[in-house]
Amino acid sequence: MMNNDEISHEQRSAFSTGYGLLWRRQSVLWWVFVVNLACGVLGATPVAIHLHRALAHSLAGAKLSNGFDVGMFFELVRLPSVNLFSFTANSLLFAFVFFIFMLFVTGGILETYRQDRRLGSGDFFAASGAFFWPFVRLMLLSIVPFVIVNLIYQALSKLADHIGDRAIADQVGIFLSLAALIVFLLLALAVRLWFDVAQVRAVAQKERRMWRNLWQAWRITGKELGRLFWMYLRIALLAWIALAVGLVIWAHLPAATVPLTFLVLELIIFTQLAARLWQLASAMTWYGGHAEMMPAVAATVEYDAPAPQEALEAPPSSGAAPEDPGPQPPATEG
Repeated sequence: MMNNDEISHEQRSAFSTGYGLLWRRQSVLWWVFVVNLACGVLGATPVAIHLHRALAHSLAGAKLSNGFDVGMFFELVRLPSVNLFSFTANSLLFAFVFFIFMLFVTGGILETYRQDRRLGSGDFFAASGAFFWPFVRLMLLSIVPFVIVNLIYQALSKLADHIGDRAIADQVGIFLSLAALIVFLLLALAVRLWFDVAQVRAVAQKERRMWRNLWQAWRITGKELGRLFWMYLRIALLAWIALAVGLVIWAHLPAATVPLTFLVLELIIFTQLAARLWQLASAMTWYGGHAEMMPAVAATVEYDAPAPQEALEAPPSSGAAPEDPGPQPPATEG
């Protein structure tokens, strides 16, 4: 049994070592960010051109020229001349392209973190391709627990509205709805942790049977849930704080300062991508030092070392000289 100081040290070690691994292999982060930027530009350019034509000389868009007014934005979205929803399919298409890209390169990213070295293009894409379809199956399996988490959130949200409508104080419903949202985020983070451990284990053990791998990841995550969840939660909190601060700054920037607005939005996206890769790097770092390593080594040693009795009873090799049978008895005449 480890005491509290040792557990705290291991938590800090995986948290900080994962960040160090992210920093050393930051080329992966920049590469993912560039692909995200390209997909974002391709998805947003038609919308930007359309908005410029519709609002360049419109008095209705004056509030959006000097700042971001949420009410005016949704009023403009509903106008037939603007009709932003006609570009939804294009934006969703490039969002889906980036999702598939991340699903494909996750195997290569985890292999880079496992070896802690820069992989060549061939090795990186070989690892990505080797685990793409297993990770697709893993992603499909993850739909079930995420749906369950969503159903729990819907039930808690309805309960909060029911209690809030009958409460005397108006703040009761708001606080209960906020509590339901917090429960939803924590449960979703726990499911994300479980499937991240499954991905890490699949790459580390070269496992492609996702049902068995998911069960083993469940056992590992359940056994170490406290420290792993606290590690993931701290990274998620930093990402949520960065997101909130970035959105507040963005909402107060005048729309005329296009370069500064673009920079703030890209910094928000960069911090979210960095936090996601930080979680993967921390999970791989923790797994390499704590999970299933000693049993695997012991099994290898037991398999490679032959038993003494088997060595004594082993037949001679074909190249060895036959044993001398000794003197033979004389043949009898009959």
